[in-house]
Amino acid sequence: MNFFIRHLKVNRDGVLIMMAFQAGLFLLGVVMVLIINTFLNDEQDCAAIGGMMALMGTIFGGLVRGGITGGSRYRMAVSMGWPRLAYILVDPLLTVMNCVVGVAFAAVLNQLEVWLYGVIYPGWEVELNVFAVMPWWAYPAIVLGIALLDFLFGALLLRFGAKGFAAVWFPLCFLPLVIGNSVDAAREGGASLLAQLGRGIVFVIGLLSPAMWAAVGVALVLVLLVLSVQCYRRAEVRV
Repeated sequence: MNFFIRHLKVNRDGVLIMMAFQAGLFLLGVVMVLIINTFLNDEQDCAAIGGMMALMGTIFGGLVRGGITGGSRYRMAVSMGWPRLAYILVDPLLTVMNCVVGVAFAAVLNQLEVWLYGVIYPGWEVELNVFAVMPWWAYPAIVLGIALLDFLFGALLLRFGAKGFAAVWFPLCFLPLVIGNSVDAAREGGASLLAQLGRGIVFVIGLLSPAMWAAVGVALVLVLLVLSVQCYRRAEVRV
């Protein structure tokens, strides 16, 4: 408990920075909607883009926290004499707390945006409202997903350094795009290399049921967590 309080005090500005970033994205989204409705939109509807961008700010802020400051947070804590195991247990909890605050703040901003459009555009329908269509389980999934990635990114930084982290990060960023485009090309019946790759992906996916793939995903996450813990416990820290 003592370590948690001290760690919280050292990193207390992180959540405030994230909220300020969210507020900036929210205002940008609202301005975009106002410009679109003034000059481009001929229908009596609008979208809550500001709230959606504020939620994206939470996700982006959480990932940046792990990808940029994960290693430095760990080294600072250990160099100050804090136990490595305590950091491993406490820092993800702090990430979860930050994300909960961020998601809640984005939800409040989203409600404010919907109310604002009701005042400015009475009778108009808000067609796009992310918070109105997201199921309840999406919120804990977002929070836990960010906390997991934050933990893994910090381990990557400690094990491989900034260049090694970038070598892993950038391929992962483009991998979903490549997979999506290849599957689309395969469905269209193309003969390109991308389409051939898509057929292979579809074949592999069809080998297992959704429940089995979920089990594979859980097992993979557990393996990555164990490897990450080993990275944290063995990382060299120079005082």
